[in-house]
Order: sequence, then structure tokens, then C-alpha cells
Amino acid sequence: MANDRLTRYLIAEGLKMSIAYTTDLTEEARALHDLSPVATAALGRAMAGALLLATDFKNKEGVSLCFDGNGPLGRVYADAYDTNKVRGYVQHPQTELVYKGPRKMDVGAAVGEGMLHVTRYSLLRQPYQTAIELVSGEIAEDLTYFLTKSEQIPSAVSLGVLAQRDGHVKAAGGILVQALPDVDSAALDRIEENLRKLGPMTRAMTDQDPEQILATLTKDLHAELLTETPVVWECTCSREKFSESLRSLPEKEKEALLADEQVEMVCHYCEKRYVLTRAELREVLAAKEG
Repeated sequence: MANDRLTRYLIAEGLKMSIAYTTDLTEEARALHDLSPVATAALGRAMAGALLLATDFKNKEGVSLCFDGNGPLGRVYADAYDTNKVRGYVQHPQTELVYKGPRKMDVGAAVGEGMLHVTRYSLLRQPYQTAIELVSGEIAEDLTYFLTKSEQIPSAVSLGVLAQRDGHVKAAGGILVQALPDVDSAALDRIEENLRKLGPMTRAMTDQDPEQILATLTKDLHAELLTETPVVWECTCSREKFSESLRSLPEKEKEALLADEQVEMVCHYCEKRYVLTRAELREVLAAKEG
């Protein structure tokens, strides 16, 4: 996982920029969930996007994304937290390829029309959720639209996942550029031109090293590196959290569970299984919350 990282830059001309390299953690998710190529592309983009949106220059912040479309993938979830950890899953992970041209996956069609739900978490305020209509299902376009329309921050998001012939992830990552209040209008034109020259993120990651990518993105601009943080796939599930959820169930559902010899719970994010015998379940339900 040493190659996966999130770098943050402040550009003197009034921009902030984050670059996420997420190849290894995307491959980990693909193998864990046995994802089809189009599911890998959608989830890989969503996880990189969540990491980029969780970028906060002042506070430790977490972000949960849910792409709730009517396409064959169903819902696509991605959570980023503690500034450098991410997890995610796809409702229908074995969805077959959807094409919009020769050898061109149509992630937008696989996600479909629907809503994007974004929940932000911070130590300084209560979590808050925003819902906005999906504009394309292409993940990056939807996140750009969300930041520009809902949070009113002029932004550009580029995300990508490139798979090898055997399905393994060859490259994955993303870029987020946001305008600060004092942005120089010429800087906006310059960063747009630099992004065009860079092209698709995964192609750049395949053909260039990080220093070359940065040089292309910041041509004629003045960038200062603020932080460079390793990013990893990690789930937050635990036996204790599942126990708390069991205690919160209605009494009728608790009684129904106690009728079985054992209860098995599976985490959607990491596929970990938790098994409680009837006696253990009684102990859990009898324990006080917290």
C-alpha cells in the first residue's frame, strides 16, 4: 500500500489542489468483492472521490458518498474518514460490462439516473447530508456538479480506473481542484488548460511519474506542497458496533432472532462475518447501550 497517497497543494494564484493515487486500495476492493470491470471502475472512482472530498485544510473531516442510481450496479457506496482511510462497496458487484463504444465502458449507464447523497462529518459540527440529482452517473461529473451547485465552490474533478486484461487494476486515482475566494481568473484558465493537457488521470499515471504529473498540472502556476499522506483501505466495522445495532432493534425483531440457534451478520464493506450463538445474543441484548 506504500504507493497509495493523497497530496495536497496550495496554489498561490488562488487555488487548492489534491491528487489521490489509489491503485493498490482499488485492487484490494476489486479482489475483496470480486468486482466486475464496470463495478471496479465505478467503485474505484467513488473511493478516490470520497478521499478527495474529505480533504480539509483545517479540520479532520470524513465523507460518505452514495450514488443511488437506477442502473444495473444499484447503489455505489464510498466512505473516507480520518483523512486517509477509505472503504466502499457496490450493491451488484458482478454487473456485466456496459459499453458506449468500442472497448469503452459506460459507467454512467451502469450507475444510471437517480440521486447522489453526500454526508460530511467533522469534529467541529454535527454531520450533515446533502442530496442532489445525478447528472451523468460518471462519478467525476456528478461530484463536480455537487461541489459547484450544492456547495457553491467552483471545482474540477478528474477520476479514473484502468484495468489490465485479467481484470486487475493497473492504475487508479483522481484530482480535485477548487477555487479560493481570491482566485485569479487567469489561473482558472491556466488550470483548465493544464488539466486538458494532462488528459485522463489513469493514462497520466501509466505514462508519467508523480513529479511529471504535478509539473503538467502546475505549469505557469506556483504550487506549495502542504501534506502528503498514505491512504489505505480499511473498514470500521466491529463486533461492538454490530452489537449496538442489535440492541436498537424493535422488541419483536429481537424475539425473532432469539428463536434461532445463532445469528450471523456480514459487513457489506469488508465481507467480515460475525456469528453470535443464542446465549451470546442474549448477553448482547441484555447489556446496556454504550
